[in-house]
Amino acid sequence: MNRFPRFWAVMLPALALIAAGCAARAAEGQDTAAPFTALQPVDLRCEDLTNPVGVDAGSARLSWRSPPGERGRAQSAYQILAASTQENLDQGRGDLLQTPKVFSIQSHLVPYTGRVPAPGEICWWKVRVWNERGEVSQWSEPAFFVAGIAAEADWNGAAWMGADWFEDFSGPLPLFRKTLNLSAPPRRAVLHVCALGHFDGWINSARVGDAALDPAVTDYGKRGLTRAFDVTGLLRAGRNAVGIRLARGWHSAISRRAGLESPVVRVRLQAWLENGEQVECVSGGDWKMAPGEVTPLGKMTSGDYGGETIDARKTIENWADPDYSDSDWKPAALPAVPPIAFTPQAVEPNRVIDTFPAVSVSEPEPGLWLIDMGRNYTGRLRLALGGAVGPGGEVKLEYADCKCPDGSWQTYSQRDVYIARGDGTDVFENRFAYHAFRWVLVKGLARAPRPEDATGLQISTDYASAATFACDNPLLQRTWETMRHTFRCLSLGGYTVDCPHRERLGYGGDSGTSMEGAMMNFSLGPLYRKWAYDWRDAQIENGDVPYTAPHAQDAGGGPAWSGFCVSMPWMTWIINGDDQPIREGYPVMKRWLQFIETRMRDGILQPYVGVGCAGSPEWNFLGDWVPPGREQGGNRVDDRSTLFFNNCYLVYALQAAEQVARYLGHAEDADQFRRKADALARTLHERFLNPDGVTYANGEQPYLAMPLLFGITPPDKRDAVFRALEKDILETRGGKLNTGMHGTYFMTRLLIESGRNDLLARIFGHEEYPGYGYMFRNGATTIWEEWDGENSQIHNTLLSPMLWFIEGLGGIRPDPAYPGFREFILRPGLESGLGRVDASYRCPYGRIACRWVVDNGTVTVEAEIPPCTAARFTLPGVDPASVREGDRAPDEAEGLLDVQSAGNEFSCRLLSGSYRFTAKRK
Repeated sequence: MNRFPRFWAVMLPALALIAAGCAARAAEGQDTAAPFTALQPVDLRCEDLTNPVGVDAGSARLSWRSPPGERGRAQSAYQILAASTQENLDQGRGDLLQTPKVFSIQSHLVPYTGRVPAPGEICWWKVRVWNERGEVSQWSEPAFFVAGIAAEADWNGAAWMGADWFEDFSGPLPLFRKTLNLSAPPRRAVLHVCALGHFDGWINSARVGDAALDPAVTDYGKRGLTRAFDVTGLLRAGRNAVGIRLARGWHSAISRRAGLESPVVRVRLQAWLENGEQVECVSGGDWKMAPGEVTPLGKMTSGDYGGETIDARKTIENWADPDYSDSDWKPAALPAVPPIAFTPQAVEPNRVIDTFPAVSVSEPEPGLWLIDMGRNYTGRLRLALGGAVGPGGEVKLEYADCKCPDGSWQTYSQRDVYIARGDGTDVFENRFAYHAFRWVLVKGLARAPRPEDATGLQISTDYASAATFACDNPLLQRTWETMRHTFRCLSLGGYTVDCPHRERLGYGGDSGTSMEGAMMNFSLGPLYRKWAYDWRDAQIENGDVPYTAPHAQDAGGGPAWSGFCVSMPWMTWIINGDDQPIREGYPVMKRWLQFIETRMRDGILQPYVGVGCAGSPEWNFLGDWVPPGREQGGNRVDDRSTLFFNNCYLVYALQAAEQVARYLGHAEDADQFRRKADALARTLHERFLNPDGVTYANGEQPYLAMPLLFGITPPDKRDAVFRALEKDILETRGGKLNTGMHGTYFMTRLLIESGRNDLLARIFGHEEYPGYGYMFRNGATTIWEEWDGENSQIHNTLLSPMLWFIEGLGGIRPDPAYPGFREFILRPGLESGLGRVDASYRCPYGRIACRWVVDNGTVTVEAEIPPCTAARFTLPGVDPASVREGDRAPDEAEGLLDVQSAGNEFSCRLLSGSYRFTAKRK
């Protein structure tokens, strides 16, 4: 959709005047920026990915950014050229697409409208843009995307292959190979693979790509993710070999429900040769297979994801070499696999994102070696064994994220076995398993390993960082860094989990609270776009949605877990400006809300047992999860407060659904959602407001923050209820929180929107229980599951304040009225009491930055607003008469509009560009 926001329809003429003034100053020597006609659009992407190999070309969308420059810079039009070869593109021949000059400010997720490339074909493209003055840029540097497999017909007859020796979904992992002859060197070659499980691809004994645990997670009974690789440089004229190592996927129940007895894989290799010939190689009965050296351990389910037994003596050397003799290998088994949808994996793969050495090795008991990696992380261990184990010797490894008070280690059954060759060259490293841990307990070595023998390999979905943050408070700085590291530990496979060792489940409740902070810290458009498929796939016929997706097993939750099918697509739209998840997810949202309507009685939502955990009723209709002093099983929050919580959440979901429906043009639905939200809000206020007139339910913090945030509290009561919340924080709790998973998120959002960074700095800036400083004081290197450190030490429950550092202290906030940061809020968190903050966020249009310092009563704020955007800028707690932008009064400075002063606050609109404000504190 190419909508032109009303604000920008009236702004472009003003931008042209401002830009003309900037150009005049440049002529006077006050501005040395390069002329726009000498610049190029930058950061070209397809589906938010740089030069992706394997996308759904039929629905591909293109993005670019205008280079920063003078104030008021904005795109007024663009032109795209696309070609089947780079030579055609360089020569201006758009044989795939040549748009006219398109008058639009849109530069993010612009639909590709050219001829759709077939699987394996490449589309080269470039773009040029016109600015607000009608000046045209240079053409961008070229970019490309390669079409992937998106339908059954695209496989060109490729068959599923699996291992026929598997029993109870276990056995040695198979190797598959096929040789082929090429009459000439390849000009281009693409390998397509879909595994319902994990795989590595090999060509001529060289590994294809650098991904780990490929592909990402899905429900194998409904959808397979197809991967594509450019393998031109791996093939050669003459004899070649293609190999696949195949492994079990992430959860046994998903595989069994799909009717699989073993993991399965499908392969299509396309090669366009220099002599004009095109060669195809597809998986089938003419491939060979043999068992490899790896056998999985564990049931591949919560609490027992296990690991691997690697028998190095059974390693088949050079098995993917074209000259290897596979005469004793058997023909590949071709199992029957039910029909599924195919989707190119348009999310970054898992990769090793960091490596680091162990910090120490000790011997807590004879023959047991304890390796300390120095921090909790998710990934693998590489351990050089050297001469510490003889031929056939068994090395047993267990992995722990903490040591329990009784002296035992919390491993969650994470384990591996390595059987050595014993020739001095043995190195242990998992092939297809990963673990979440800090400590490794090793048995079976004749001597202690050295710290330098052990290397940690952290694995994550390889998304980019989108934010920077620095401040003068070391505890807050550490909190931000630890939260980001923890989120990395939770996001393997194109989704986020509750914990990466015990359950590995994609809980909507946990991620419903962490997603906003995550999106404001990392470039996660592709990840959440992919995960949205899993939530749509998970909905059942009556409209109910499980508490996790992909849905593998019973897992506790309630409306705030299933409601992720509403909140996640909505938040992706608000922050990333991507309307695909809401367009494709709207029917799911509507059907889920219709299901919820069947569970209402007497005007409010009543407790119910959902499909997410149908076998355990006591784990349904959960509320604010594990606030301080509460336990997971017993001693939960009282039923009345939980009833209030879930109905408050329903108001939130209805409000989000209304925004989505209105944007999509479903006005009648939107009006209905609004009426239901308003009616429920009135009912909740009437029935749950306590006789004191200022508290709801049990009076604790979540049950004051949520009605304030969602507008349940009437306007004439808001000040009194907020004062009650402030009193509870400062007086009753001594400056500490009393919130769990959802309560922490919603209270953080409320206090940011209310301009109360002072309260948040008090809440998060101490080292006492409950708080993040308490975690660090007790040795935490990742964020815990519970405030007291019980259970998982690497968890999603308490990550939501990650948003505060960018949105609250940095002041960079999305505006739901202008999704994707076309216009945004910029309000530095000066009331926090900090002396210095330097924050940035890379939005779809470029880098937003806010740096502020308070020194001797003077505030200095430097702001960067990217091209094609505007900011509603506010300076709180200052003398408006003292405000200067550079050396000018605000009403004399270019780029400032709607300048206003009120009490202790200065505000204006900022057009794109760089600014420096000074003011006196008041």
